[in-house]
Amino acid sequence: MSPSLWAQHDIEEEFEAFKDSVFYTYKNQLDNAESSRNASAIREAHIDLARFYKQTQIYTEAVNHYNAALTQNADRNSQVTATLKNELAEIYIVLNNYKKATDLLNSSLSYSEKHEYLSLKAKSYQLLGTCREKQKQPQKALDFQQQSLAIYRNLKDLSGEATVLENIGSIYEDLEEYDKAYVYFESAYIFFKEADDEAQVNALNNLADIYRKTGRYTEAIEKTKDVLELAFSYDNAHQIGSAYKDLAKAYALAEDYKQAHHYALAYQDIVEKEFYSQNFNQLNALQTIFDTKEKESQINLLEERNNTAETRLAALVIILLLFFASVIIFFYFLKRKRQAKLDLQVYKQRALEAELETKAVHEQNLQNEIQLKTATLSKYSLSLAQKNKLIEDVSASLQKISSRKRIDYYPSKLIDLSNELEVHLKEGDEWSQFMILFEDIHPHFSQKLNEKALQILSATEVRLALLLRLNLSSKEIAAILRITPDSVRVARYRLRKKLPLESQDDLVDFMLKL
Repeated sequence: MSPSLWAQHDIEEEFEAFKDSVFYTYKNQLDNAESSRNASAIREAHIDLARFYKQTQIYTEAVNHYNAALTQNADRNSQVTATLKNELAEIYIVLNNYKKATDLLNSSLSYSEKHEYLSLKAKSYQLLGTCREKQKQPQKALDFQQQSLAIYRNLKDLSGEATVLENIGSIYEDLEEYDKAYVYFESAYIFFKEADDEAQVNALNNLADIYRKTGRYTEAIEKTKDVLELAFSYDNAHQIGSAYKDLAKAYALAEDYKQAHHYALAYQDIVEKEFYSQNFNQLNALQTIFDTKEKESQINLLEERNNTAETRLAALVIILLLFFASVIIFFYFLKRKRQAKLDLQVYKQRALEAELETKAVHEQNLQNEIQLKTATLSKYSLSLAQKNKLIEDVSASLQKISSRKRIDYYPSKLIDLSNELEVHLKEGDEWSQFMILFEDIHPHFSQKLNEKALQILSATEVRLALLLRLNLSSKEIAAILRITPDSVRVARYRLRKKLPLESQDDLVDFMLKL
């Protein structure tokens, strides 16, 4: 046997080893279908390969095979077309291409409505709702999800119904309507739990998120630990990482930074492991695809007796690139792990600083509000005094005028006007308004004063105490109460006698400290 034939024989033996792989099975089906020119078989092979690439997250190849399947299915089976467009739309949603996803879903919906494919119709509405939710259009998202829910309920498709309930809960969670979100998440969780469906992990995690976002951190932590245990039972790495992340958040909000740091590190580790696992699977898939294509190419080249040096060199270069890429990724995440520890410390420090700053701002706002109201009250008191003084002056002037006999106006009318002014001076509306404003600034002052008093205080003594609390002078108090400054001094003396004050204690200081 010639060297060329020996080489071909070795390649063919290696090629046989790939027959056990899923990819090779699907690739072989496609080759056989294309050889026999069986359109239906070609379509099914493309669908199998598309779903294989979708599962391994090699989306470019998945899209290519979905489009190839749609081309093979043109004008043949509308149900298959609607199904494929729904599946293809899911990829574009993952890639954040919501316009393309919406176009595909509307097209699928037209087939489903025309031929009454109710299950596919419900799926299209569900995915359209997801698109609208991602595009921050909650009301439209709810409308689509509700349409999907109605169809699933008519079909008695409990699994589809539970999935949509969880989606609706997610929309209400985004809207911060947590009570509604909790009801929908709980309904979905009950079904998934009874069906022993792995989806119960995510539903339970959503319930834990509601507890955390509504400030019930203890309940959130307990519920998230249940999620973690359930995720471990299903060996679901993604949900395990999500639970670690949520526990870190909950403990941080509960100010248990030690536990928060512990679970943050656990989350970082699981993210790295999942990343490497996912990339390892993708690399294996790509390597299998590459090796398969390479060996096919080598067989063809050997059959044509062409030189294989360039192909081998390309394979070596790709392998080296993959190796160096893996090394770079490894060191990159090692660096990120260290940085995460530093970031957590910075986060803790900033959280404390933000909390202190918030408290300081809040306190300053309260002080500003009190100062503003105090100034308003003082101005109101002075205005009241000025009004009283003005009315007193007018009243005195009218009394003088009424005593003159040569005046053109009737003395009796002037006396009536003077009496009317006196009546207004005695009205208590201003004091009612004053008391309301004072109580707003110094709540429970009157109550505390009466509790401290050794004897029952009169209404006039309470008013005097209020004005002293405002630190007004005796002259200002006299003007407001319409008494003389000497009367104010007497009133102060009587008030002191009814309060627990020593001779050296200052009455104003007592009021200010009350």
